[in-house]
Amino acid sequence: MDLLSFVGLATKRRGEYLSQAKSLAKKYKDPDTLEQRMAAESVALVKGYRDKLMRWEEYERTVLDKTLTSALAAVILGVGPDKADNKLEKAWPIIVGDMVPPLSKFLAETKEYVDTGVLRLGDQTLDFADYNLLSAVPGAIDLTTDEIDGIDPTAEGTTEANQGRAQGKTWPSLADRVSRYLSSPVFAFFSLGEYMVAQDMGFKEMRRMAKQDKKTCVDCKNYNAMGWQPFGELPMPGKGCRCYDRCRCGIEYR
Repeated sequence: MDLLSFVGLATKRRGEYLSQAKSLAKKYKDPDTLEQRMAAESVALVKGYRDKLMRWEEYERTVLDKTLTSALAAVILGVGPDKADNKLEKAWPIIVGDMVPPLSKFLAETKEYVDTGVLRLGDQTLDFADYNLLSAVPGAIDLTTDEIDGIDPTAEGTTEANQGRAQGKTWPSLADRVSRYLSSPVFAFFSLGEYMVAQDMGFKEMRRMAKQDKKTCVDCKNYNAMGWQPFGELPMPGKGCRCYDRCRCGIEYR
């Protein structure tokens, strides 16, 4: 599916996404729990496709659906359910603009890996072990999924990146990349919701608070050093820094 087709499908199903996002936010009441849930769903999706439980078209559409629904749910958590409707209308074009173009490119790349045999459907060299969501995610629905046996997708993806290998050419690293659409952007969109609330409340200043650990990039350290700035002058977490979706800078307002 090309980019225009993705945008058209997203536009057509916008009402469904908004409804599903409200249900998701109601069930997973904080961004950390929502992240855990969507990380588990990322692994389940990759397993389902690898084990031929779904066709490519279904996999592609489901990744899009869950990416947009997760982002909308995160905004709801940041805003609060009582203000959600108005804010979701404002957040929708931001979410589509941020997420759909790179997602379209990523899925095209994945399809190329499959078509050229880099990722072999049905390859059992990396097995999935049984994994129960109920024991991992508080309040999870009664759904059993799997994770990759003995392999941490995030660590595997990081190792590949450090070694200069293309991510997504193994099933574990593919699961990691899917989670970078479904799960890791949750915090950034939660922060967007908080920003909208702060704007309504009339705050005049903002500052970015970096974690200041070894994973903090130089851009985030620089934003942190800037201190208080006029409202709207600093980018949201994941914007303007090389952490991208993995940014964990906090925002304070006054």
